[in-house]
Amino acid sequence: MVKKALAALAIGAFLVSGSAFAEVKIKGKNDQSTKVQGAVLNAAIGPGAQAKQNLSSNKGKVNIGGDNKQSTQVQGAVLNAAIGPAAKAEQNLSSNDGN
Repeated sequence: MVKKALAALAIGAFLVSGSAFAEVKIKGKNDQSTKVQGAVLNAAIGPGAQAKQNLSSNKGKVNIGGDNKQSTQVQGAVLNAAIGPAAKAEQNLSSNDGN
């Protein structure tokens, strides 16, 4: 049981760390659309907690060589929150965030 839990934690950490250094290259048409009817909630609680949320966004090493259309329609609420000492919340709606 403990070995399975440790393996799951290791796989999860690998997947999260891999996405942190994502490379996004778009050379042609790029349409991203998100429609929220209701609510989207992303929250992290605890010391050093990080809440990261991206809707209709590119995050990472972003290079766009063509058209880029991103839209987010919200009929309700979008919330991203981090609570705790040294906690951090990042949110991108219809944006490109990176180098």
